Amino acid sequence: MKKDIFVPIFLVVLLVLLLEPFGFMPSAAVMTILAFIVAAFVLFAILLWREHGLDEREEAHINRADRIGFISGALVLLAAIVAESLGRMLSPWLVVALIAMVAAKAFTLIYERRAH
Repeated sequence: MKKDIFVPIFLVVLLVLLLEPFGFMPSAAVMTILAFIVAAFVLFAILLWREHGLDEREEAHINRADRIGFISGALVLLAAIVAESLGRMLSPWLVVALIAMVAAKAFTLIYERRAH
C-alpha cells in the first residue's frame, strides 16, 4: 500500500519542481529532475502494469481508477489544446499525446474483445 501512495506523490513533487515554483533553477538541476521524473514514471508504470485485484471488487476499483485517470488526462490535454489554439500557439505534442491516449484505448479494447 505504501508504494501505491509514495511513487505517485514522488512523481507529482518532481513534476511540480520542474515548473520551477521558486523562480530559478540551474540547468543541471533541471536535467537531474528530468532524470528522476523518467525513473519515477517507469517505476509507476511497472507498478500499474503488475497491479491485480485480489477479488472482483478490487478489480472494479482498479478499472474505475483507470477510467477516471484516462478521462482526467484526456480532459486536461483537451483543455490545453483549446487554450493554446485560442492563443495561436498550439504545441503539436499536446495533440500527439491525446491521439496516443485515444488510439491506445481503442486498439486495446478491440484487441481484448477479440482475444476473449
